[in-house]
Amino acid sequence: MNANPQNKIVHPMALRGDLEIKYKRSRMNLLLVILFTVVNLFASTFANTYFLFSATIPMLLPLGASQIASDPTAMADLGLPPEAATTLVIVCLVIGIVLTVPYLLCYIFSKKRVGWMIAALVLFSLDCLFLLLTLDLSMIADILVHAWVMFYLITGVINGMKLKNLPEELPVTEPAPDASSADTPLDTFNQADFSYDAASDGVDKGDRHVAKSDDE
Repeated sequence: MNANPQNKIVHPMALRGDLEIKYKRSRMNLLLVILFTVVNLFASTFANTYFLFSATIPMLLPLGASQIASDPTAMADLGLPPEAATTLVIVCLVIGIVLTVPYLLCYIFSKKRVGWMIAALVLFSLDCLFLLLTLDLSMIADILVHAWVMFYLITGVINGMKLKNLPEELPVTEPAPDASSADTPLDTFNQADFSYDAASDGVDKGDRHVAKSDDE
């Protein structure tokens, strides 16, 4: 039968390591969003196409600009001459890159500060809201990918907050030594009684030896 568990202060390396791995996984998903967004900025501008796993808002400006630039009527509706098509595309491309920079800053500084991961979550939440407001059945795959990224950003914030609040040492339970291996009060009493009997026996033998010497 075991005694009640005793508390022992240990360094929670296993818990910290697990949280760091999950947090790093969330940051990697954020990095993928940044990389695919940059690729899509150029793909939507010069190839009129795009890939999944990217932010929507930065990509739509150059995508729309490339479509307008290829349509003289649309250019005329905007009051722009046909020769301004290239300028329009480049300006929208630059704006798209600028809109991607905050995501990059969030990725860089979230390594040590979870507040930047929260900022990334807010930015991408706005992107998801914009995507839902412009909902199109052809964009179902985009919505699923956005849900995937949102999941990892949310878990990243949760795990980052846990890491931030994790103390250097945590009390964990460790079982005490088996009571059967320890001396019980009865064993202690028997040992004391045995020691007393042995001492008394020694005194008796000593008295008998002294008495015998006196007789001689």
